[in-house]
Amino acid sequence: MPVAVQRSDTPEYPEEEQEAFFLASLARTQTAEARVEVIHERIELAGSIIALEFAGVVMRDMLFPPLAHLSLAASGDADVTLHVWDSVSTGVAMLPAPCDKDHFTTRGDIWGMTSARFRAAWHYHDFSLNLLDVVTGDGVYWTHDAAKLPHWSRSSPLRTLLHWWMREKGKQLIHAAAVGTPNGALLMPGPGGVGKTTTSLACLEHGLRFLGDDYVVVELDPQPRVYSLYCSAKVTEHALARLPLLAPEARSQGVDEKLVLDLREGHGAQMERSLPIAAIALPRVVEQPATRFAAVRPNALVRAFEFTTSEQLPHAGFELAELTREMVAKLPGYELHLGTDAAMVAPAVAEALRMLPRAGAPAALPKLPVTVIIPVHNGTQFLPEAIDSILAQEFDTVEIVVVDDGSAEDVKAAVGALRVPVRYERQANAGAAAARNRGIAAASHETIAFLDVDDLWPPGSLSMLAGELLANPGVDVARGLAQPMRLSAEGRMTFLGGPRDAFPSYIGACLYRRRAFRRVGLFDASLRFSEDDDWFRRAVEHELPMIRLDAVTLLVRRHPGNSTKDLSMVQLQALRVMKMALERQRTTRLPGVR
Repeated sequence: MPVAVQRSDTPEYPEEEQEAFFLASLARTQTAEARVEVIHERIELAGSIIALEFAGVVMRDMLFPPLAHLSLAASGDADVTLHVWDSVSTGVAMLPAPCDKDHFTTRGDIWGMTSARFRAAWHYHDFSLNLLDVVTGDGVYWTHDAAKLPHWSRSSPLRTLLHWWMREKGKQLIHAAAVGTPNGALLMPGPGGVGKTTTSLACLEHGLRFLGDDYVVVELDPQPRVYSLYCSAKVTEHALARLPLLAPEARSQGVDEKLVLDLREGHGAQMERSLPIAAIALPRVVEQPATRFAAVRPNALVRAFEFTTSEQLPHAGFELAELTREMVAKLPGYELHLGTDAAMVAPAVAEALRMLPRAGAPAALPKLPVTVIIPVHNGTQFLPEAIDSILAQEFDTVEIVVVDDGSAEDVKAAVGALRVPVRYERQANAGAAAARNRGIAAASHETIAFLDVDDLWPPGSLSMLAGELLANPGVDVARGLAQPMRLSAEGRMTFLGGPRDAFPSYIGACLYRRRAFRRVGLFDASLRFSEDDDWFRRAVEHELPMIRLDAVTLLVRRHPGNSTKDLSMVQLQALRVMKMALERQRTTRLPGVR
């Protein structure tokens, strides 16, 4: 459990307060627009007509060029109107935030401001406020000083607002590159540094159609389709040296280590607004001359799409997870091994687009028997969902052990009513740490996972973690990330912030070899809270081999019955855990493993 009060438990601002903040901010926006000339632009994106109202020519010239290839004649009604302004050029200050900085998440969500209608986000990286009323279609983008915007904000402007509006229309911004032929596009997801931009720009030089190097829009119905979002690209000077035909298009100066390319002038004819998606390919640089397509596990593609997108887009949540998994299930998927011979990358992609879907086949699921331990102290109403999330994993051999920690409820009867065989253990109430230790002693397999009864695993989590242990025999723990969420009475899931904002050491987000507990010791049963923080502190002290995945492998349910809800640092025993860590600096004694 976490060592501090969860910010995801922040009470939600009343809807009327969120509406009042939006309306007051919109009024301040209109005051700014009255001070300067408003430049009107209009674009079409994935079937939506979007009006852009720039307060001043400087703001327009800075943020509109990456969207200019989507430009429309300024006539007719728009589906949404986005007002874009800054304080320095208009002389108008924005309203102060309705909360302090501790309410801002790393990706821009504001804790407590989760209205389904009035979207709000604060981005530190460009010091901007983003607001959207999804009912009226009025949006606001404000920053203090447009001249200080970093290169990523200039090359992919208004990303948060466009993300919200696309989601309202059943579409989704995706962190991916896309290139293709008139017959279809190759969608390339993945985090920064895997080769999306250099591959897509090399394909552009080779004559392929271009839809984006970093962010695009996708839809699944009536068929999977990708839409171009920006006609810009961000490259380092080193990468640009390998793309001689594109060098003249580096119109902006280098900012924050990258150059921003405007691709319309020299390659406007190759800019496609939309193409059907032919296949997905996850780029990976390899030490071999040739570029080729190889098999890939579906959950690796889901991970590449979902995590790198969700960690950058405020309010990205369960809808994103559903769409990416459905998209991966519908389309051929591969791993794109980018060889050292740069001249052969684009021809290999062009040939693959001609030959797909014969480029590969799905990789086999990992074979690794796992015991899953579920500690239960009451909360039997959550047990069927927890079991269902285990059974939904792409995995073959799983043993499930429920440890009843002295519950007042009839846990044994609840276990007997489950649709699969589950081992049942009972102990007098001693806390979750002791229950997990009891489960470790009872486990049949040498690989162990833990799932709290009120939490869930996303599909594919177990096979993803197991694949890391199989690929790295010397690693004892594969660690994913946790995503706080809340379920409505109707069963609808809402993500609370992003995985980077959650406590980093959730026990249920990991997969363990039994030998890890022999080396580090069991969970400290004297701790009713913070036993996870204590165990991982000891693991680091003993230099336990661990690997961290940038992937959500646990969904942490926040609800009124959470054992850590509203507890202080003292109640959570965080100070005691820190004191124990200091004391261990003077001793080598460890809790033993029976």
